[in-house]
Amino acid sequence: MIVLSALKQGITQVKNTKRMVMFAWLVNVLFALALALPLLTQLNGYLRTSTMDEKLLKQMDAAWFETYQFDFEKSEIAKLMEYSIFGYAPFLNHFEAQLSGTFVKAIGGFLYDLIFRFEINPKPISLLFGLGFFYVCISNFLAGGFIALYTKDYRTSLNEFLMDSAKYFGRFFRLSLFSLLVYYLLFTIIVTWVADAIPVWTQNAPSEAIPFRYYMITGGFTWLVLSLSFMIFDYARIRIVLEDRTSVVAAVFAGTRFVFGNFFNTFGLYLSLGFIGIAFISLYALVESQILQVSFWFIALVFILQQLYMIARFWLKATWYATQTSLYRELAFKEQAARVAPASSITI
Repeated sequence: MIVLSALKQGITQVKNTKRMVMFAWLVNVLFALALALPLLTQLNGYLRTSTMDEKLLKQMDAAWFETYQFDFEKSEIAKLMEYSIFGYAPFLNHFEAQLSGTFVKAIGGFLYDLIFRFEINPKPISLLFGLGFFYVCISNFLAGGFIALYTKDYRTSLNEFLMDSAKYFGRFFRLSLFSLLVYYLLFTIIVTWVADAIPVWTQNAPSEAIPFRYYMITGGFTWLVLSLSFMIFDYARIRIVLEDRTSVVAAVFAGTRFVFGNFFNTFGLYLSLGFIGIAFISLYALVESQILQVSFWFIALVFILQQLYMIARFWLKATWYATQTSLYRELAFKEQAARVAPASSITI
């Protein structure tokens, strides 16, 4: 019941803060344009010298795509475009990269060389990872504004939202660096070791299904640990805002105690919101697969559909912040009331 109450209150709060959700979507659009314009300029110049434009409008040609990548093999911009970006494959790629820690290991390796070896090693850092790191900064900035927004019992303006975003950005950024360290140790010490050991453990296995099961178990374990970590860091952010904490390490320990002290409620809320997100992805994949992009208007329709999905995604992210903040406030109030009740009875 507590989870349902938090969901209901969080959804109501987000309905009253549509301007902030649209602002977050607009920031995402500007970020996407900064990423897409160089790629579109490069593709436009490349297609002008060929007769493939009409054919590619009807269907992507794998041979042309391989030629394009070969001609621009040194271009970081060309590497951003992969054959799998069409349709809903990026969702699967993102999930796979998350479970394998691709971004975390690349950034962690760069920072390790910079801090401990005093070397700047650009090899593990591509334009994609640099843009990803910049996107993390934007997410931290917006997270501070959203969490502060949902801790207040009155309507706030966009100016106040931006002021709160700036106020908590430094602490949230330090928390992101701390989380990066945790994820880096998880992937480099545990996940990588297990993944490298599976071929050795199963080299005499009578069936290929056995190592596959090992990899599935490893993926499930990684997902569980990442889910718990995401929850801990989310509630650490909430405690930083509500309690005006300056120590991110103390906030992480406080978030850990809260998550495991109220595990069924916190994890139940996490799963509920996760299922809603999966439903959004499934609905988008179903509708997008029915649209044949054979003309300008169909492509425009898919673009509008993609932007509607992004708005829904930011609505869900705002709901995530609102419901978790509501759950924390309700459970914290009950815990405080339970502590005060015995003390008051003793006084009487």
